[in-house]
Amino acid sequence: MEIALLHLLGDGPEYGLEILERMRRDAGLNVAEGTIYPLLHRLEKGGSIKSEWRVDPAGGRPRRYYALTKLGTDERQALVAEWHRISAAMNAFLRE
Repeated sequence: MEIALLHLLGDGPEYGLEILERMRRDAGLNVAEGTIYPLLHRLEKGGSIKSEWRVDPAGGRPRRYYALTKLGTDERQALVAEWHRISAAMNAFLRE
């Protein structure tokens, strides 16, 4: 789930429920709301992402937006490369 979250934040900052919805819709992951926030907290504590509160100018409630840091971008690239390597190896194995 970490790789999906980092990949999603590569598109730009998003708030928690938006991240959750996109992980379900775009990645096809059945992610519980109680799972996403601890993951966001852990990634922020590790320096992969940062967060900030934003208030909607149209009068909406404040939301915490999450964005990749330089470390998170590097981590994302490494995880995606590793995913492709493992996926290619497994696909070759399953074809045998």
